[in-house]
Parts: sequence; structure tokens; C-alpha cells
Amino acid sequence: MIFGYDSLISDFKRLADERRLAHAYLFFGDPEVGKFLFAESLANYLENDSFEEPKKDLKEALLIDFDELQKKSSQSNQESIGIDAVREIGRFLFQTPIASAYRLAIIRDAEWLTDQAQNALLKIVEEPPPSGVIIAIAKDPGVFLPTISSRFLKIYFPRLSSGKILDFLSEYGKIKDVDMKETASKAFGRIGRALRIVRQKKSLEKIENLISSVLSKKTPAVINDLTEKILSLGDKDPRKLDLFFEELILKLNQNLPQNSSTMASVNQTLWLLKTLTVNKRIQIKKMLSDI
Repeated sequence: MIFGYDSLISDFKRLADERRLAHAYLFFGDPEVGKFLFAESLANYLENDSFEEPKKDLKEALLIDFDELQKKSSQSNQESIGIDAVREIGRFLFQTPIASAYRLAIIRDAEWLTDQAQNALLKIVEEPPPSGVIIAIAKDPGVFLPTISSRFLKIYFPRLSSGKILDFLSEYGKIKDVDMKETASKAFGRIGRALRIVRQKKSLEKIENLISSVLSKKTPAVINDLTEKILSLGDKDPRKLDLFFEELILKLNQNLPQNSSTMASVNQTLWLLKTLTVNKRIQIKKMLSDI
């Protein structure tokens, strides 16, 4: 369900109806604000004339999802979206659409595209197929190399106000009024986060307990144990490791003056894990030793 982006929905519906969609978009903004759902809903609108999450597989849409690529890959340590995925996009987009006026490729988590993959993507957007549309999804508008960045029309998805989150929870959350206010305050303007708090309470409690242990005094044996527990979060779903760091940072932000050195160590570790090919176990263990 898309909530809070009525104007953007109207704009994209009009562009689609008038056959004036651009060939490449970058949807950017904080996690869990609805970027991916919006892209899926646009694909559904193009094919089924309904701007909502598709209820069945779409013939004219291709999803490149880093998590799915990891599951399918013979390399269990695959940590990027490579050139093969982009070649698949090219083959898909250059086919003639049948069920829609467009063929649409969605790249979820575009941060994982290698430089080689981005250069291959550049060749597609430089001479795009007439009916092809690419939507890349990322947190940061600077995710692409300069050579390709200018080829993408950037669409920002902002956080919603607490009032809108409350309206959403009142309509769809199915929770008590007293819980709605607490959930809205913890959602930080992100619909997806609000839903996760409601639907995945036990999972969040597990992460909160892990964070409490991380921020307590630790022996070397405890550090080794916590390292393995943190790494195990990302074994089946890399986003759970992201969630751990996000919740840890939010916890530290509650008393930033006192936690400034710890925050610096956490941010440094997160930067290394996200931008460089490093040994995750060593970096996480170092972080735990520092804090």
C-alpha cells in the first residue's frame, strides 16, 4: 500500500498515459519510505492499469534484486550486482512489449552495482530502447559514477510527518491507539519501518537484546560470541545486518554527547563494510573491542 505520495502517483500516471516516461529514473531517499513499492506499483499500472502492489507476476517488468542474486549465485560470498545482471536488463528491455506500452526494469539496492556494471548500464541508457524504462533504487543520489549519474532523472522520496504516519497506522495498522503513538514516534517518518515495528516485534526485540549486549562490558569470549551473532543476522538476509546497524545508531543517538566515540567507531565500521572489500568478521570484532 502506498501512502503519502498522492501527487507523485498522479504525476507518473499522467506521464505513463501520455507515453512520456523518461528512460531512466533514480528513486532515492531513506530506507523503508516506499521507493521500491512505488516502482512495483508503477509497473503494475503500466500493465494492469492499477497503481498498487502487483498481485501476480508481471510480464513486462524485470526485477534485479541483490538478495535474490545472492541466493541464486554459486558464489555464496557474492557481494555486488555485476555485469551479467545488467546484460540481462539489456536483453529484456530490447524486446518488444506485448501487455503494456513499456518494459520496465527495476534495480533494487543500486548501491551494489559494480563500476563495470554501471558502465554497461551507461551503454543502455545512452541509446535506450523506445519502450524501455529503468528504475534504480538507492538511498543516496550520488550512488552512480559521474558518467552515468546525469542520465538518470532523480526522484526524491521524503520521510512523512508523524501525523501522516499516525493516519496510516489508524487506517492500516490494526493496533491500539496507545501503541500507535509509540510506533509513530519510533518510525521516524518511514512507513516501512512503522509496519516492521508492528509486524516483526519479536525480530526487533532480538536485535534490541543483541544491542544491549554490544553496549555492555565484554570479555574476549563474549566479543567472539557477539561477532558470530551479528554476522549470522546477514546470512539469510543482508538487510538484517543493515537493520542491526541502524538500530544501534538510533540507540546511540539517544545520548550522542556521551556516545560520540562509540558512534564514530560504529560509523567507521559501517563505512568499511559498505564501501570496501574487507573481512566482515575482523571489522565487527574490532568495533566490539573498541566500544
